Amino acid sequence: MRFLSHFSMAVALATAGTLAITALPQEAQAAKKKKEKESEVKISKEIAPKVAAIQAAMASETPATATPLVEALLAETQTPDDRYIAGQLAIQLGGTLKDTAMQERGIVASLDSGKTGAEQLPAFNFFAGNFAYGAERWADAAQRFQAAYDLGYRANNIEPLLAETFFKRNMHPEGLAKWTEIIDNANASETKAPESWYRMARDRALASKDMGLYASWAAKWASAYPSGDSWGDAVAASRRTSQADSVQNLEVLRFMKATGALKTSRDYQEFAEEAQRKNLFGEVVSVLEEGQQKGVVSSTSPLIAEVLAPARREVAADQKSLPSSPSAVRGSGSSSVMMNFADVWLGYKDYDKAAAFYEAGLAKPGADMERGYMGIGTAEAYAGDYAAAGQAFAKVSGTRAPLAHMWQTWINQQTAPVAPAAPAEPAT
Repeated sequence: MRFLSHFSMAVALATAGTLAITALPQEAQAAKKKKEKESEVKISKEIAPKVAAIQAAMASETPATATPLVEALLAETQTPDDRYIAGQLAIQLGGTLKDTAMQERGIVASLDSGKTGAEQLPAFNFFAGNFAYGAERWADAAQRFQAAYDLGYRANNIEPLLAETFFKRNMHPEGLAKWTEIIDNANASETKAPESWYRMARDRALASKDMGLYASWAAKWASAYPSGDSWGDAVAASRRTSQADSVQNLEVLRFMKATGALKTSRDYQEFAEEAQRKNLFGEVVSVLEEGQQKGVVSSTSPLIAEVLAPARREVAADQKSLPSSPSAVRGSGSSSVMMNFADVWLGYKDYDKAAAFYEAGLAKPGADMERGYMGIGTAEAYAGDYAAAGQAFAKVSGTRAPLAHMWQTWINQQTAPVAPAAPAEPAT
């Protein structure tokens, strides 16, 4: 009696498939027959009676009586062919009895035999991994999932399961490295990695308590799927890893405004109060009016009476008192004075004048070069001159470098061609 290695994994485990036969040239036909002969599984005469007894029990009204017979067969030392046959019988019996432990033993026996067909190997490895995962045998699950993944298996959310086997063992760096590999592989193919994968990796990075990893993955999420939420998370992660002064905090808030990451009334309040402390009346008005338009800042909020209304009263006189160019500044004008004027013009959305004052500040002795280049980049980005903005941000180093990098990523997103939407994510 012979078994061919055409057993299916799912419902049709015990059912033979129908193969269409087409005429082949003589040499090809001979090669096909040779391959089929090599793939045939032959039952040894030692276990043939046992297999017959098992099949008879499985066909009876009490298939559970086959359980001890299959277990005894699996326990024997066998040839690869016999091991494969024992495994297939265990898979069929486990399916009939809904006995997942029996199914797992059958799949593992089939894999260990070395006789499982190439077309079945990916799925068999996945299901072996899935059984091990359910039993919390994380190392076994990782090994089987990796084998299935390497063979091209991409169904049943194998990618998150594979990555999760590392986190279950508290192997956070290895798990995040696996996420990097999985996402890079997906992005290199025709299928872009879904947004949920970035969020899952970000969450695991945060759980590791390594703020550097968290900031890195939050930035990857925003880079792949830019939105107010993802950029807001990237900014929040960056803030956790740096100690920014008041000026730098305002620079961060300006980036959040550009990317739509100002989401709550608290965000708008922080921006408005930071600008108010620096007498940036135009910026106070601009940000709070935006908050009102978006419905985030209520008309009954104390911010309206206590911050917005006073700033509006100051705008006309403030603009009238401003020098229109760096050369109009009384006296020599220090670097910080020039950059303060630049900040004011930025708030009034006169980006050319803002950039001119930042540049004048950079030319003064003792200039804060990082502040100046960050200011120029922000003004040019607000104005829509992304090439000039990118050149300025590329010159930023030190503690402002992470923010400059986020600006550059955002600029690249604005100038990139529109990519096709990612496919719908599979149901978990």
